[in-house]
Amino acid sequence: EGIQMRTILIIGSIFIAFFFLSTGKALAQPIAKHLIDAKPGEALLFDVEKWFQDHPIEKGNMRAETVFISPRAQVVFIRGKGLVMGRHIHSQLDELVYIYKGRGEMYINGKWVPCKAGQFHTCPRGVAHTTRAADGEEIWIIAFFTDPMPPLGDRVMIDE
Repeated sequence: EGIQMRTILIIGSIFIAFFFLSTGKALAQPIAKHLIDAKPGEALLFDVEKWFQDHPIEKGNMRAETVFISPRAQVVFIRGKGLVMGRHIHSQLDELVYIYKGRGEMYINGKWVPCKAGQFHTCPRGVAHTTRAADGEEIWIIAFFTDPMPPLGDRVMIDE
């Protein structure tokens, strides 16, 4: 009886191992390659803190890098100090801003409003906005755009 049970377990284990090895692709995450039009073209999980630590401001007062873009959305990580960018509007897209780290002020509805890490700002197209970090500090921002930035940009500067 013990030998039969052991034999059944061994044969069953071999069958299960063979099944998983031979059908690994079928069991993998389904991908509809014909639908992928984003860069990067795969799912990623970001360690946001590490990303910002590894991407310091090299010159000027800002570093902005697109970490995801598709025909439907764009995500930009922005690291800034002082006035990150002059007041501007977007003519084609909405901007959603999450303050990951730091504090400062955002120009919202015609006035400067204090902001800090953990806050989320929505800005519809056509509304003037900008961000500035607190004196001597950096502000780390994740900006989400509802459409990708057009090749020539979508920023209409109010202040130069």
